[in-house]
Amino acid sequence: MVYNIAMLSADQLRALQSFESSTGRTVIALSGIEAEPAALSEAEVAQIQALEKDLGLTLVAVN
Repeated sequence: MVYNIAMLSADQLRALQSFESSTGRTVIALSGIEAEPAALSEAEVAQIQALEKDLGLTLVAVN
């Protein structure tokens, strides 16, 4: 399973904001995606690392 940033309903967002407000903690909401990380060749790893650097993102190749 791979996780990404969750799309929250208004009610979910309010509940998280209430928690953050009362605790002083920041919460990042994630949701699961049924996928497994892909096995990459050395060349593909190099390509994805270059792309991560260019985009300023973390990328995960999945099957």
